[in-house]
Amino acid sequence: MARVVKVCVVDSNGYGLSGQKVKSYGGSEFRTDSDGYVKLTLDGSRTTIYVNGHTAYDGYVANLDPVETFTKSGGRL
Repeated sequence: MARVVKVCVVDSNGYGLSGQKVKSYGGSEFRTDSDGYVKLTLDGSRTTIYVNGHTAYDGYVANLDPVETFTKSGGRL
């Protein structure tokens, strides 16, 4: 069953960054909108999420919140 997760990419001050590259393993690459958000549709029980080429998350889809926030270098907040 697929699950949609909203990903936000922020700067060091917590502001959303537009145009950041976000993708899940085996999926298409998307760019964040003007507020720093992108929606990912995740299939399967495990996934890896990349932000600007950095591994931001690697684990079970069930452990992801409906909205996940990462830094532009892949750090999870």
